Amino acid sequence: MMIIVTLAVCLAAINIVTFLAFRIDKMRAEEGQWRIPETKLLTLALCGGWFGAKLAQRRYRHKTRKQPFCRMLGLVPVVWIGAVAVLGTLSASPHLPNMVASAFSMSEQTNEARRVTPKFFTSVKN
Repeated sequence: MMIIVTLAVCLAAINIVTFLAFRIDKMRAEEGQWRIPETKLLTLALCGGWFGAKLAQRRYRHKTRKQPFCRMLGLVPVVWIGAVAVLGTLSASPHLPNMVASAFSMSEQTNEARRVTPKFFTSVKN
């Protein structure tokens, strides 16, 4: 239960931050000041602030005519659903622990292979 409350608080916080970021960007646009980059606004939305982004977009009529931005913002829920589907599929797989273990053992073997010094770098005795 505590995890759900923590996630809800974090989700609310990121949505508030995203909403405020859109509002600040709109104010800066009206005043001709330096703007918040679209990548940062989209990243906030992707990290959980999509609802705050859409609410601010409608409330302040901000970024509504920029079609590439609107399309990217509209894809955020699709990415979330895809990620949940993949994670749900992987967590239901009985082979997941073995896949994770083999991935880590393979990376350790590759790192060990990189530590081996090639012969042409070793010193030659006279």
